[in-house]
Amino acid sequence: MMMPKKKKKILIILSIVIFLLIILTTLILLYIYTDNFKSNSTLFAKYMGQNIENIDSLYSEIGKSEYDQMLQENKYTTQTQVNVNFVENRGKTSENTQNSINQLKLEINGQTDKKNEFEYQNIDLLNSNEEVAEVEYIQSKNTYGIKFSDLFNQYLMINNEHLKDFFRKIGYTDEQLENIPNSINMNIDLKSIFQFSEEEWQNLREKYIEIISSSFSEENFSKQKNQIIKINGNDVIVNGYVLTLTKEQLNNMYIKVLEKVREDEIILSKIDNFESIIKEYQPTKTSDLRKQFIEKIDEKITNIIKNNIGTDETKIIVYESSKTTVKTIIETSEYEISMELLSNNKDRYMKISYKDVTSSKDQVQTIEIYKNANQIDANYEQIDGENIKKYGLNINEKIDNNKCEKDILIKYEDNSNKIDLIAKQNIEMVDNFENDIILDEKSAINLSNLEEEKLRALLGTVSNSVSNKIEELKQNVISEQDLWNVIITAGIVKEKQVLEAMGITETEKNRFNSKFEILEGENLESSKILTVIEAIKDNLVGYEVISSEKLRLKLDRFDKKEEIAIKMNKLIEENTNKKYNIEVEYDEKTGLVDGILITILEK
Repeated sequence: MMMPKKKKKILIILSIVIFLLIILTTLILLYIYTDNFKSNSTLFAKYMGQNIENIDSLYSEIGKSEYDQMLQENKYTTQTQVNVNFVENRGKTSENTQNSINQLKLEINGQTDKKNEFEYQNIDLLNSNEEVAEVEYIQSKNTYGIKFSDLFNQYLMINNEHLKDFFRKIGYTDEQLENIPNSINMNIDLKSIFQFSEEEWQNLREKYIEIISSSFSEENFSKQKNQIIKINGNDVIVNGYVLTLTKEQLNNMYIKVLEKVREDEIILSKIDNFESIIKEYQPTKTSDLRKQFIEKIDEKITNIIKNNIGTDETKIIVYESSKTTVKTIIETSEYEISMELLSNNKDRYMKISYKDVTSSKDQVQTIEIYKNANQIDANYEQIDGENIKKYGLNINEKIDNNKCEKDILIKYEDNSNKIDLIAKQNIEMVDNFENDIILDEKSAINLSNLEEEKLRALLGTVSNSVSNKIEELKQNVISEQDLWNVIITAGIVKEKQVLEAMGITETEKNRFNSKFEILEGENLESSKILTVIEAIKDNLVGYEVISSEKLRLKLDRFDKKEEIAIKMNKLIEENTNKKYNIEVEYDEKTGLVDGILITILEK
């Protein structure tokens, strides 16, 4: 039977409409779920925005451990050993590991019940495996205590409340009390202060990507297809989306971004959060971090405007693999910045590097972070020509049901020195503690409840005993100079701070140095050298044979080794037919004289 012409025409039209709808739907889905048909500027913005998501993902994972979550709800015990390995002049004939710090070890045994706000730590200081000091710490609810176990039999407790009254009783002035809080929040989560919500991240992403995208025309964007680049040492096939602009265009974009940041309440509120924590501990401090932050931005904008001249080409390249941003590069005539970001299940990897391309020598700074469920590796490297400094943090966990072995390594190294702080910890969840710590009138004195006269008398006794103990440790166990050497080498403090902490004024430093500088000279007779040794014997701790003609005498501000002076006298007496040059050497960190170089001359 023949179909009527009208119905046939309707069917044909309907078929064409359905076909077109299918094609249109397919195109829409391709546009939404693939990168087909999207402009280079749109894709650049898309993958640049993913950097925020990747950084947030890594930030959220840092410090997060499944085992740590379990410890929040369970009692557990810890056994920890901590020691430091400090190597000076490594790889050289003068390499030295013989210092008092390397002989020390901390053994820490603890009990923790976070659910019931209880923590106990027993800390033993060992010197060559012999105990030289012991301290116990305890927290029960809102009460905190400490016991110097080798000095006293009782804990000294204090309530974390009405602290102003306590410090008033021990002699603080009204001015000093202004910066004493009534209680101290012991559970501050600094990470949460700077945590952004998903809504905040979305707002920031849209806001700042829009600034970048709207600042340039489509002609500024291009695509690099099927490129091979290295990510974490592996070859990866990527597509690159490139924004090419002049120095002036880049700086104009920076200015727009900075102007938005200086009024961005999402960012400024995080600064306010941080300041609220500071004011909790220092109520009278009026730093106004928000104002300082805005002033720094204004200063940066002013500097950019003053130098906003040039047609040097700048490129910002965003690389994606499998629709995920993996690397971003900023290339200018002055510097290069590179950021790699990888995320795979629970593995997170980030590497940020900055390179100064204007210098004739390598000047590179690199931050590298790797995180998975049971491991964190965080490293910072600074290269300045031949000088290299490296800082690192490595944490590894081995979890076996209710037990965990945790290895922690904090490290520093440069061309000459290396410092490793090594901690090994065993954690075990338990139903009950084997030995419960009981606090009563026999085992503890609550300082908060003492009258002013008794409180001051007790604290005076404790202070004198602890001071004497510290002095004993400094004299017989821990060299203060060795301790400062570690702290200075690691860059924790600078020379001026060290000199102040050691009680050395500039005048005192000059006085100490002058007694050695006056000994310098050339073509000196052996009798003069014997006089020099006599003059320095109270600071002479060692010597180093550099060559057959050169000898370095090592000096220490706090120490001496009499046998070294005897050896040197004997050596000079056996070479009375020689002449000598004497030159003073300085510690580059403190500026103090730390050595005397003796050059032996033929007569």
